[in-house]
Amino acid sequence: MNFYVCLIIALGCFVGELFTMEFSLTCLGIGFLGAAAAAWLGGALWVQVAVFAVVSVVCWLGVRPAVLKHLYHKNKNVKTPADDVIGKPALVEVNIDPVQETGRVIVGGESWKATAAKPLAKGTPCVVEKLNGVTLFVKEK
Repeated sequence: MNFYVCLIIALGCFVGELFTMEFSLTCLGIGFLGAAAAAWLGGALWVQVAVFAVVSVVCWLGVRPAVLKHLYHKNKNVKTPADDVIGKPALVEVNIDPVQETGRVIVGGESWKATAAKPLAKGTPCVVEKLNGVTLFVKEK
């Protein structure tokens, strides 16, 4: 492959990484830089492909985990708003009927679709046990 082709593909990988931020495209870009170096040194196509594969795999398995750990080490305890409702108190807003799959609860001022193991009447205090899609599973306090 031509030296310039590898450089252009590597550049495309680095630009694409700006949109993903998971360091996958960067590993491929580094692999293409290795292939470009092999092409510049006059290596045959199979040498370029081998260099690309080895450098990409080494980067993916060796460097990527360390970089991700360094970049995202503070984010392990961050909860999404959906995960944050689990364990919180709720109040039945619309009667919950698990057979007809109807019912709503209010959690932290927000209305959520809800279900339960048994029917619950409007105004019943409950607690959120789990989240399935956009439906909360609640139990009576």
